[in-house]
Amino acid sequence: MEKLHTTPVHPGEVLEDELEELSLSQSDLAQHIGVSLESIRRLCQGQQELSASMAMKLSRALGASPQFWLNLQNNCELSQIDEADYTQIQSIAV
Repeated sequence: MEKLHTTPVHPGEVLEDELEELSLSQSDLAQHIGVSLESIRRLCQGQQELSASMAMKLSRALGASPQFWLNLQNNCELSQIDEADYTQIQSIAV
């Protein structure tokens, strides 16, 4: 199985590290940005994908750009793709 990327980092892993560095609990963050604690827990555990809305909320609360958070999510998703599943698709662009 050929992967596009070999070291995916889920945005939840980065969020968890950020919370630890700032000495913030998941509960504190959830309350601060107006989301459920369960949503933050699932994100940190890699069980939930990061939405554009959540990226904006994290950006406002933690300072990194929304694009930073969305890029983490996109890279994580791309790393899960097996390129071999797409070899039958030929380019139609000239």
